Amino acid sequence: MKRRILSLLLAALMLLPALVSCSEKSADPQSNDPASGEPTASTPASSEDEIDESQLSPAELRQRIPDNLPANDFGGRDFTVCTEERKFYEIFSEELNGETTNDSVYDRNIRIEDRFNVKIGTLANSAPENQVNTSVTSGTHDFDIVGFVNYKTYTPVTAGVLYNWLDIPLVDLTQPWHNQLANGDATINGKLFAINSDLSISTLLYTYGMFFNYQIMEQYGYSSEDLYNLVFEGVWTVDKLKEISSGIWQDTNGNGKHDAEDIHGYAVTSAGVNTHDVWLAALDISPVLTVSGEDEFEVTFFNDATVSALELIASLYHESEGTFFDPSGDWRKIPAYFANGKVAMSQLYFGETTESLTVMEDTYGILPLPKFSETQDGYFTNCWDQFTVFAVPLTIPSDDIDFVGTIYEVLSAESYKTVFPAYYDVALKSRYSAEPATAQVVDLIMAGRKLDFTFQFGEKLTRLPYLFRDMVVANDTAVASKYKKIQKSLNKQIQSFLKIYFGE
Repeated sequence: MKRRILSLLLAALMLLPALVSCSEKSADPQSNDPASGEPTASTPASSEDEIDESQLSPAELRQRIPDNLPANDFGGRDFTVCTEERKFYEIFSEELNGETTNDSVYDRNIRIEDRFNVKIGTLANSAPENQVNTSVTSGTHDFDIVGFVNYKTYTPVTAGVLYNWLDIPLVDLTQPWHNQLANGDATINGKLFAINSDLSISTLLYTYGMFFNYQIMEQYGYSSEDLYNLVFEGVWTVDKLKEISSGIWQDTNGNGKHDAEDIHGYAVTSAGVNTHDVWLAALDISPVLTVSGEDEFEVTFFNDATVSALELIASLYHESEGTFFDPSGDWRKIPAYFANGKVAMSQLYFGETTESLTVMEDTYGILPLPKFSETQDGYFTNCWDQFTVFAVPLTIPSDDIDFVGTIYEVLSAESYKTVFPAYYDVALKSRYSAEPATAQVVDLIMAGRKLDFTFQFGEKLTRLPYLFRDMVVANDTAVASKYKKIQKSLNKQIQSFLKIYFGE
């Protein structure tokens, strides 16, 4: 049977919580009927309930986490989110249509609207990071929060048009629906201007894993069990990836050259895109900048660890017999090659399961990005830097701050409690669940996501977080000379950036 259904259901599983440590606290999306005896999304179980939580499913446990929001009737007022046009699906659904993503968002909004007497809507915009600047500058209050892509955060932040989330009441950043991995490092001197939570479905869709083709791997003597055991034994490293993939090359057209017609053990694009950025996290050299004070910072990218990482990945890209370093510069070709059974392994973001991989005939599985070495403390990954972060425009009247905090918090909480579990419930009933090891690996991946805050300002920091991608594609490992060329301008830009957080 073709794996189209598997692809869609795997995408569903990707929509798990950002931290596995929180996954025990899950929710059943079907337990919203008060007559069922289970707690509803808006009414968590009381301490008097005589329920043995050890007997509850992860989904049911998640449902029982209270959002601690006070009861309030907002008189039917609108809560409007200005969002990027292609991220409309995170916020709003017009009606039920039987599709999991759509229906879970629709149900979430209805529950919130009934609970707080509000109406949730969106204002689509091609560049919301610019629109918030325009709105605040003109003094208009057209929307309550704004969502924009992470790497464009510098636009409204440098313009000084956003509230500090730490000043927004009723938003509890310790709750599991807030992404600690993103928000922690992005908080500098008690200021956090752009926030990430489970309202941002794109954060999960854009997470990277190492996908592998079952059939090709089995042909070369590696079963899925073999690969998963490497992960669980802590020995899944870049060297192991290179060892396995270097032995896989079928010159199918017989021209003696590596090209797109052949079957390769590993493939990567020559385009300078986010596919390469994942190694910063995977090899534990992220973050590339640490801040401890207004004039106290360290550019940690320029050190021996980075040199070693560059040499390791450059060898994988440019020297391994089994690697196809696609010269076309079209990054979309790599997932297409994988879907067409031409590649044994490649790093792809999870969203490809509902994009390129829907046409894939072969079975595929997923592994974490490999470690630098066996001694590395865990498996790490990151996300395509176009995931959504949210902010509050300064034009929100002070009397409305409680309203904004309440509805943003409950949107995030209900996404954690019911939207993501709805996807997960579908996946558990699928053929995918017959391979428990894959589900364990997905948990490992989600637990190890490191979201470097410097990507929010990368284009204003001499492309600091993008230097690894530029250098590894160019097969350039001369870190010291690179730093010498940009040191003066980079330090000046960092100091200017820090004034935003340490100024008056």
